[in-house]
Amino acid sequence: MRYAAKTTPARATAALSIAALALTACSGGSAPDSETAQASTADAVDTGMTTGAPALSEERTAPAGQAPELEEQVEAGELPPLEERMPAEAVTIIGKDGVGQYGGELQLAMNGNDDDSTIRRYAAYEPLVRWDADWSDELTPGVAHDWEVSEDATSFTFHLEEGIRWSDGEPFTTDDIVFAYEDVLSNEELTPGGPTDYLTDPEGNFPELNVIDDYTIELQFEVPHGLFLMNLARAEEDGKFHRFPRHYLEQYHIDYNPDAEQLAEEEGYEDWADMFTSKGWVTLGTGFDSRWMNPDLPQLNPYIIETPAYEGNRITLTRNPYYWKVDEDGNQLPYTDRLVFDVFDSQEVIAFRAAGGNISYQERHFDHDFRPLLAESQEEHGYTLVDVISTDMNTIVFGFNHHHEDDNLREVFNDVNFKAGLSHALNREEIIELIYFGQGEPSQVSPREESAYHHEELANQYLDYDVDLANEYLDEVLPETDSEGNRLGPDGEPFTFSVDVATDRSVEHVDAMQFVQQYWDEVGITMEINSMDRDLRNERRDSGDFDVIVRDGSAGLQDAILRPRWYMPEGTSSTFAPLWGEYWEDAEDGIEPPEDHPVWEQWELYDEILVEADPERQAELFEEILDISAETFWAIGVSTSPNRAGVKAEGLMNAPDTLYEASAFQNPGPAYPAVWWWEDPEGAVADDEDSTQQDIDQYEGEELPED
Repeated sequence: MRYAAKTTPARATAALSIAALALTACSGGSAPDSETAQASTADAVDTGMTTGAPALSEERTAPAGQAPELEEQVEAGELPPLEERMPAEAVTIIGKDGVGQYGGELQLAMNGNDDDSTIRRYAAYEPLVRWDADWSDELTPGVAHDWEVSEDATSFTFHLEEGIRWSDGEPFTTDDIVFAYEDVLSNEELTPGGPTDYLTDPEGNFPELNVIDDYTIELQFEVPHGLFLMNLARAEEDGKFHRFPRHYLEQYHIDYNPDAEQLAEEEGYEDWADMFTSKGWVTLGTGFDSRWMNPDLPQLNPYIIETPAYEGNRITLTRNPYYWKVDEDGNQLPYTDRLVFDVFDSQEVIAFRAAGGNISYQERHFDHDFRPLLAESQEEHGYTLVDVISTDMNTIVFGFNHHHEDDNLREVFNDVNFKAGLSHALNREEIIELIYFGQGEPSQVSPREESAYHHEELANQYLDYDVDLANEYLDEVLPETDSEGNRLGPDGEPFTFSVDVATDRSVEHVDAMQFVQQYWDEVGITMEINSMDRDLRNERRDSGDFDVIVRDGSAGLQDAILRPRWYMPEGTSSTFAPLWGEYWEDAEDGIEPPEDHPVWEQWELYDEILVEADPERQAELFEEILDISAETFWAIGVSTSPNRAGVKAEGLMNAPDTLYEASAFQNPGPAYPAVWWWEDPEGAVADDEDSTQQDIDQYEGEELPED
């Protein structure tokens, strides 16, 4: 059924709140009741976030209240008292709508079973250091309440929150971090190829771990590691080195249990490594995350798995009775009883579900052309739109294969005049008006204007729609034409290429390519549209077997320096030279660029960034990289990415109405979903699974409304 709260009239005030932020820890020891939680004042609590999102309080609060279901377990002797499960002075989170109430469920949506990052973003954004919800350049305490960095960025000392317990009640200490580094990430059988790059220094060396006490640990790298903290906040796989409960996982590790192979055979695993990764890491051969498969795996997160992922169409998580954060009255978080994730196979079905009022909160998987559908249905179905601030820096990026195996295509694609000509042939204003509903401005592939790394020249070169000028540039490269006006390549044959576009992930790109095809035809260039799903597109990209790839451009704000793949070849994700990027990461793979190509200078500059401790100097070096990117003109962009629309159900409190969106930001994790609460928790119950899946048949193939 739909949430009962969605049938109530929209409230005139922006939020409910109790009297003041200055509520003390002395709340009498009971959970907040409905009457208290719904007591309103004229003003919402100021969390200090411009987005209005929840935030970390500077004050600590003594635990004083817990969910009724946990209270019942305590009374029955099934769970220790609250004060034995939490720190004496707990980390405190404040929300604009004040102290909430327990109960209800959040019904959410995943785009396929491989979209498990959605689970992580809502249930498990608990890195050592974290972004705040405004994505400011000042990092916020997480599992570590404080840290020190040496001047040369080789030494990082973290002070862990004291009193944190795993979800089975065992203490979390530096011993767990040592186990992660020495016994999991350094073990080739458990982590083939080694850990994520940023957990080693820029030369690939593991840090020396110096355990100072149970709650203090120093990581000493051999060379400076300038971007280490920012990468920890990025929280790829939760930083990877504080998610391993040693006390639980030792029983499955061959170094601690000599009978581990026998145990693996008894439990039906191939070997001990297969068993270990299935119990507590990423399963070998599948990439499945054990946190969403193994209910017995202790965790530090606000929610723990109840109905496992990867098996069906619904995944559920329930509250962690040992979660270590509270609200300003000392009530243990999270407020909501359960997270319910329904798995769908298309963005369109998710959009129609949301438009029908059947999703509590959704800020991912909505293309720009979903906005009319979401906007027209909100009053009828009881939700409001969330302003999703896109950290994407461009709506459409054309990545020309600079190392194409065809000599003619490679020669032309590397010529700046060719790309400049095609760029001037694009009627960007028309694309913006017809595809993006008039939202956005013409732009090339550059960090956004709001970014500290914005590059004026890179963003604005070759932007004007000017067919005559386009022809002038193209004449420098392909001056000859046939009788029909088609430009001839260096081999004397009509010059044509294909553009790979993923139809399963971006409806708007498919529509836009129809216009681009006409624009380029007017200047004598024949472009074929090669439609496919994203997996095939990525497979062709990773093998270098493509002409041009089109997709949106990301990493437009703080993450630009962390993910420079749009401005220089970095890994196979750089669509304009994926095999050069692969070569940079590992000279054993990929293709080596010509020795006189400016990409070598870009790589040298980025290597300097990686070992630079001073953020200002990092920015200066990155600007030099962007200077070279402007000269090389790696890719053609179309327009700045407008904000997307998300949805928030009426009656869902403390959830932000404005939110940043980026994989490096892990939205909505920095907005603390554990402190979101329902005005009417009894009515906030997820639809049953059968009726939810019936929507697939109802909505599959539905046409989106036009603006």
